[in-house]
Amino acid sequence: MPDEPAAELNESPATAPAENEPNVAPSPADTGAKRRAFKSRLISTIILITLLAVAFTFSQTWIYSFFFAILSIGALIEYFGLFPIRGFRRFRWQTYGVSVAYIIFLFGPIWGFEANWLSELDGLAFALLVTLVVLERLRSPIEGFRTLDEIAATIFGFIYCVLLFAFIPKILMLPLTNEAGESTTHYYLIYLIAVTKLTDMGAYLVGSLIGRNKMVPHVSPGKTWQGFGGAIAFAVAGSFTLYFAIGDQIPIITFTHAGVLAILLALVAVLGDLAESILKRSLEAKDSGAVMPGIGGFLDLIDSIIFTAPLFYIYLLIFK
Repeated sequence: MPDEPAAELNESPATAPAENEPNVAPSPADTGAKRRAFKSRLISTIILITLLAVAFTFSQTWIYSFFFAILSIGALIEYFGLFPIRGFRRFRWQTYGVSVAYIIFLFGPIWGFEANWLSELDGLAFALLVTLVVLERLRSPIEGFRTLDEIAATIFGFIYCVLLFAFIPKILMLPLTNEAGESTTHYYLIYLIAVTKLTDMGAYLVGSLIGRNKMVPHVSPGKTWQGFGGAIAFAVAGSFTLYFAIGDQIPIITFTHAGVLAILLALVAVLGDLAESILKRSLEAKDSGAVMPGIGGFLDLIDSIIFTAPLFYIYLLIFK
């Protein structure tokens, strides 16, 4: 999720608002910029909802796997593109190759491919990537801590963009059914994505309208406590709306769980958004990409979901 409307990197001491500065009416230029940003974000959101509706309507495994592959590899490409120093992109092709192989075998059971070692796929992919990275690094002189930094950045990118996001297909492969015994896994996925994205929307809208008190300005100057409250409120409202609308299809999520789970997912979603802010701010990058106008790139699309998906997966394993 992109930061709430406040420049993250281009605020100079001369232009950044003072902490206790009285409210000043926005200029027509600021108002026009916000309107354009909101319009772009609205159009992009409608497109995303349409794509999600198509995937849900057909509920075909190949559609889910296609979207997952595009988003995860796209996010990984953007991740390496954030590094201004070429050396930190040294191992990107090894990472792309391992990631593609990982995704293919991850969906293996759905396509009928069964093997005992698939249960250790995450560890095997991690071990393979480390091996390939070390082999590649043997070709160049050691550069002190820089060498370890390059390796660590590569491994983190694989974990962040691929392994964490892989909990989405892992959720799809859980044997979840309704009382009639029909598979309803895709309904749980809809619940997760809806609550997560409503969290993003609540933070953005409320933060834009009434955001005043900065949350963690050293990480993201645009995040406010008012926006954080909006994130929680939208998540709870969305969770209960889905509970009453499709509760028979997601029986694991009871009335009580709908409230508790919404708060937990919202908290983790905000954390995921802040994690990307840490990444971008550390690398002095304002945006990770511009695939969706008003929203950002692939990383902006999945930054909160890669944190909420593991939590939701654990929840489903515990209560299913």
